[in-house]
Amino acid sequence: MIEHNKTYGFTIAVKELRETVPNIFRYASAYKRLNNLTSQGLWEMFVEPKNPAEEKKKEELPDEILKNDPANNAPPNIDPQEMEGETYNMCHFWSNFEIARLSWFRSKEYNDFFEMMDRSGGFWMERWGDAPIHSLAAGALLGVKDIHYFRDVGYRHTTIQHCPANAPSRQLPRTPYLEETTLDEKKRIEEDKYWENWDEVKENGVGCRCRCDTDIVDVEGKEGSCLSEWVDVAGGWAP
Repeated sequence: MIEHNKTYGFTIAVKELRETVPNIFRYASAYKRLNNLTSQGLWEMFVEPKNPAEEKKKEELPDEILKNDPANNAPPNIDPQEMEGETYNMCHFWSNFEIARLSWFRSKEYNDFFEMMDRSGGFWMERWGDAPIHSLAAGALLGVKDIHYFRDVGYRHTTIQHCPANAPSRQLPRTPYLEETTLDEKKRIEEDKYWENWDEVKENGVGCRCRCDTDIVDVEGKEGSCLSEWVDVAGGWAP
């Protein structure tokens, strides 16, 4: 992070539950507009792509035809999620695992963003969490170049898991780590031995000493993952 001047790092990106954040995007977008912020390339990760067919139709038909088309005389459909012509796609960086510069979270621009979101009442009137707040703040204030995807780091929470295949010829020696949350000494040693035997390396693997639970599908290939949105804005897995 320091060597490559990154501000925020993640290992999992998934979609939020829509019913918990019905107005979050509207306030985040309003902050962006009020402060005359233009996207540095990351905001698009959190926005539904426009329908090319609809956009092309609008361009091709003259105003006279559109005005006289009976279908256009009906009241327009209003998307309650839309703001500034954009709709939130519910993507966010999962904050269960995140590494970030505290200087960014303490910065005036981030705190101005947070205070506006706080004043909206969404934290208690809806159920806004830290993950979409961090993500939309990053989208408004940071660029793709400021973000790092820890694809080589394994992480699991309940049924959501990112566990990469281990990289050939890149596994460093492991120093025994006897964590202190397990009080039973025997169990601590057994657990350490478990992690000492990581998965076999695989071609094109990127992981470092990972041991994956095979009963869980990796989030990269799971419905609800936002890794494809990340790849779209980043131009690849690692910008």
